[in-house]
Amino acid sequence: MSEPNPTPTADAPSHRTDMVLGLVVTALGSAILIGALAMPRFEHRSADPLTVPGIAPGLLGAIILVLGLILTVRGARRQSSDGRLSITSWSPQAIRRTLFTLGALLVYGFALFGKLPFVPATAAFIFAFTVGVELMREDRRSSLAKTIIGAAVLALVASLVIWAVFSEIFLIQLPG
Repeated sequence: MSEPNPTPTADAPSHRTDMVLGLVVTALGSAILIGALAMPRFEHRSADPLTVPGIAPGLLGAIILVLGLILTVRGARRQSSDGRLSITSWSPQAIRRTLFTLGALLVYGFALFGKLPFVPATAAFIFAFTVGVELMREDRRSSLAKTIIGAAVLALVASLVIWAVFSEIFLIQLPG
């Protein structure tokens, strides 16, 4: 029986990525939570506190905030072999992945979301992002066809599940 994969060593760049991404996720969760708290509560109409418009985004923002803090702390605790946090030395692959991620998110946020119906826009983003990240992996074992099929299935299922959760459970109307 083979042994499980060992955890990344302290020299692995994942600690740096965890810390930076954790800070970004923490900021995003904070912004969502602040925005949710600023939403009307309809107290003057004696609305039930559990039905106010900001409850679902507030809970999601709080969860994202906590997970971002956990990721940040985890990244900060794992230091490089010389004992320093090497946040300033990024490999070319890490820079390329980071720029690709930022670019994909900006295209989704400014060009797709709200301009196309939610499910096709989100499916296109998930598909393009998944294929792009997989093609950047140096240790990729899957064929291009398998990667494309897997990304298409993931994109379709994830976009439909996200749409169903937000529109049917949280009763939040999504674009399209």
